[in-house]
Amino acid sequence: MNPKIVLHDHLDGGVRPATVIDLANEAGVGLPTDDADELARWFTIVPGMSIEAAWQRFYLVIGVLQTEHGLHRVAREAVEDLAADGVIYAESRFAPLGHLAGGLSADEVMAAVISGLAEGERATGCVARTIVCGIREDHPSQSVDAAELAVAWKGRGVVGFDLAGNEFEFGADSHAEAFAVARSGGLGVTVHAGEMAGPESIATALTAAHPSRIGHGLHLIDDCEVVDDRIAKLGRVASKVHDAGLMLEVCVTSNSCLGTPVVDHPVRMYRDAGFALSVNPDDRAITTTTVANEYELWRSCHGFTNSEFRDVNLQAVEAAFCDEVTKARLRGVVEAGW
Repeated sequence: MNPKIVLHDHLDGGVRPATVIDLANEAGVGLPTDDADELARWFTIVPGMSIEAAWQRFYLVIGVLQTEHGLHRVAREAVEDLAADGVIYAESRFAPLGHLAGGLSADEVMAAVISGLAEGERATGCVARTIVCGIREDHPSQSVDAAELAVAWKGRGVVGFDLAGNEFEFGADSHAEAFAVARSGGLGVTVHAGEMAGPESIATALTAAHPSRIGHGLHLIDDCEVVDDRIAKLGRVASKVHDAGLMLEVCVTSNSCLGTPVVDHPVRMYRDAGFALSVNPDDRAITTTTVANEYELWRSCHGFTNSEFRDVNLQAVEAAFCDEVTKARLRGVVEAGW
């Protein structure tokens, strides 16, 4: 199985439906259904679904992830599921401050997730690291708290900081202080941008976060002049992303759930124009995908070859937030495996 690097995978978006049912039963949380297959169908976000309805999927999962046992379990299972698709390195992201309702401290939440990831790593060989997320809708002070928590856990499994959430209504500029805390603490910085909103949202994120990676970047294409299905000219924002070599953490199935069909995704145009790309599942349960499925879609819908996948994974290694020793090992595996 070809070795794969995953940089954009949400812990709460990838929980097995059967595990959600188990944890909900333990916690006394009501579910739309107790059938795992039916719950999987309910989870799946579809085009035209309101933001509020889509968020309900995440809120339900977060509601059952309020214990050390539950957090440890889903972290371990995430690594197992990723490794089953040939993933050799994964950065799993989540917002720890959303898991305090059951009485856990932020440090207890972090310890449970990181120990679960480590257990999965020992069992599978897939190196697993953590990105802490702030949430756009939360007060900026909470993002600062999340960034400070991430810095405190640097070197113990945490490698980066991200901002996720409702891009339509909440700009990244309000969270600039949190990004500054993360950068000064030596963490890698990525930011969700251009997933829901357009190029100006990406421009704001670049100024606020100074990231080395962009989560999604789908609507960066709106800042490009396209001729005959090729990018003929880059706009101001697209040029900044391109010229700085900022990695686009591409999630084609997830973007299709929000209304951009996989066949219409600009990933091929991005590749041909020289943007740095990585293949990612985003929310495996809530968009009903796997890493293997993402590769098949890139291949069948956009003509990606093994040679290109090799290059894309090598780019992902360089953009990963792990240490250089780990990168050197991953680089060798990718080079030999494609």
